[in-house]
Amino acid sequence: MSHTIARLSLLSPRPVILIGAAFLLQACAVPQAVDMADNWKPVNTLAANPQQIPLKEETELPKFQMLPTDATLRHMLERWAKENGGTLDWQFPSDLTLVSGLESIKDNNLQRGLNTVRRNYAAQKLRIQVAPNRTMLVTKLP
Repeated sequence: MSHTIARLSLLSPRPVILIGAAFLLQACAVPQAVDMADNWKPVNTLAANPQQIPLKEETELPKFQMLPTDATLRHMLERWAKENGGTLDWQFPSDLTLVSGLESIKDNNLQRGLNTVRRNYAAQKLRIQVAPNRTMLVTKLP
C-alpha cells in the first residue's frame, strides 16, 4: 500500500505546477532589448560639393629586369626592346640561357641594364648595340 501512495504523489499536479511556474518566472527574467534607434547612422552620406582624396602614388616598376617568363636571353632582350619602343635584331649565332648575374638588374635605364648583360656574357663575346631608331642589335664580337 505504501508503494501505491508514493506513485500517487509523483503523479500529483503540485510538482508539475511548481516546475511550470519556475519556467514562467525564468522567461520574465530576460532583459529587454536595447533601443538602438539613436545609434543608427546612414552608411553613405553624400556631400553637396566634391572633395579631392589624395591617392597613394605607385612607385614605377623597373622596365628592364629579368622576369620568370623570360626563357632565354633572346626572349628577355626582345621584351626589353619592345618596352623601349623598338625591335630586336638578333644576329648572334645561337640563343643563350639566362644566368644568375642578371637577377640584379632592376632598372629603368636601358643602357645600365645592357651593361650588366654585357658583363655577364663577356666570355661569349656578345655585342649589344641600340640604334637611334631604338632597334637593338645583338651580334658576336670578332
